[in-house]
Amino acid sequence: MSSIPDSEVSGGEVPENGVSDAGIAHPISLGSAEFTADPPAHFAWLRANAPVYRGRVASWVDQDVWLLSRYEDCKALLTDERFPRSPEGGSAMTEEMPEHLRLFTSASLLYTDDPEHRRLRKLVAKPFTLRAIERLGERVGELADELLDELEARGRAELRREFALPLPMTIISEMVGVPASQRKRFHHGIEALFGGPAENGQQAWEDEVKALVDLVRELIEQRRNSPGEDILTGLIQAEEDGDRLEGEELTAMVFTLVTAGYETTYNLITNAVVTLLDHPEQLARLRDDPGLLPGAIEEILRYAGPVQGTEALTAAEDVTWHGRTIPAGSLVLPLLGSANRDPDAFEDPEAFDVSREPNRHLGFGHGAHFCLGANLARLETRIALEKLLRRNPGLALDVERDELVVEQVPLFVRYRELPVRLGH
Repeated sequence: MSSIPDSEVSGGEVPENGVSDAGIAHPISLGSAEFTADPPAHFAWLRANAPVYRGRVASWVDQDVWLLSRYEDCKALLTDERFPRSPEGGSAMTEEMPEHLRLFTSASLLYTDDPEHRRLRKLVAKPFTLRAIERLGERVGELADELLDELEARGRAELRREFALPLPMTIISEMVGVPASQRKRFHHGIEALFGGPAENGQQAWEDEVKALVDLVRELIEQRRNSPGEDILTGLIQAEEDGDRLEGEELTAMVFTLVTAGYETTYNLITNAVVTLLDHPEQLARLRDDPGLLPGAIEEILRYAGPVQGTEALTAAEDVTWHGRTIPAGSLVLPLLGSANRDPDAFEDPEAFDVSREPNRHLGFGHGAHFCLGANLARLETRIALEKLLRRNPGLALDVERDELVVEQVPLFVRYRELPVRLGH
C-alpha cells in the first residue's frame, strides 16, 4: 500500500493552529522510536492538522492504517456499524495464522460484532459486574499487604515485576481456577503471550503460545470432570436462553478474561506510580485526602492510560470523514490516548489533576466493546495504590527519571521496569 500523501506533511512549518510537525517523521508509525519518544506531540499534530490520517503501525509490515485522533471522532467510530471488528469473510492475515493463534481472533470476544458479540458477552459478564468484583476487595488487600511485607523488608523493589504484575496475575489465576501446581506454568505462558514476538522471537513466541493454549485446554477438561467455585467452571456451565459456549469459544474466552483481568491492570498500577511521582503536588493532595483516589485513577487512565487504542476496525464501505475518504477494506484505529488529551473535550488536557471533574475519558474504550475488566482494574489499582502510598510515605524512584524506558509497543504505554525505594 502507498504511504501518506505529501500534502499532509507540513515540513516543519508552524501552521495557523500553532502545532508544528518539527521532529515528527512521516508517515507517523505507531510503536516506532520516534513516536514512542513523544506520543503527545504526535497526537497534538494529528488532532490539529490531520484528524483522519493514513499512517503505519511499526510491527505491521507494509500495511497502511487510518488513524483517528479527535475525541468525538474516536467515540463515534467505536459505535459506527460501518467499521466492524470482524469483516465479512475474515482477513487473509487471519486465514494464514496457525490454529493456536487464530483462536485469539476468530473465536475471541474482542474480534466479534453484534449479535455474536452480545451473545458471548451475556454468557461471561456476571463475574465482572461491580457487585461481584467488590467481593474480591478483601482478597486483593490481603495479597497487596503480603507483597509489600516482603518488598519493604528489603527497602527497594522493581515495582512493576514484584508488585504491579503478581497482584492481578494471582487474582485472575484464582478467579479462573488455575491450580497452584500449574500456576507457575500459567504465569510464564501469559507473560510470554503479552511479551510478543519482539521480546521472545517469532518461533519461540509461537511455541510458548501453543503451550499456553494446550494448558488452558487441559484446565477446561479438568473442570469439566471436577467442577469448582471459579469462573472457568461458571463458563463451562453458563447458559443463557439455552445457549452455551462451545468448542474454541471457551478456550478463547479464558484468554479474553485474562486480558481483561491482568494486562491492563498491572500496567495501570505501574503508570499510576510513575505519574504520581512525576507530579509530587498531586501525590501530596492524595496523601492529604485519600478520598480523591478513585478520581485520581480516572485521571491516570486519561493522562497515562496503558491502552492507547483498540483492536483495528475495518471499513465495510467507503467512508468520507473530514474530507478524507477511507476506502472499503481499510484498517482504522481510534487513538484513545489522543482523544483523552483533546482540548475540545477536556479543559487544560495536558495538566494532570487528580480532582478533574467531569472526566469522560476513553481509557476503557466505548460502546459494546467497553473493557469487560474495567471494574476489576479499578478495584485492584485503587487498593494497590492505597496500600503502597499509606505504607510508604518515602516512596521514590531508585533511578534517574530519564532511565525509565517505555517499551516500543504500538498503542500501549508500558514501562520496562520501575525501580523504587520504599519506606518512610
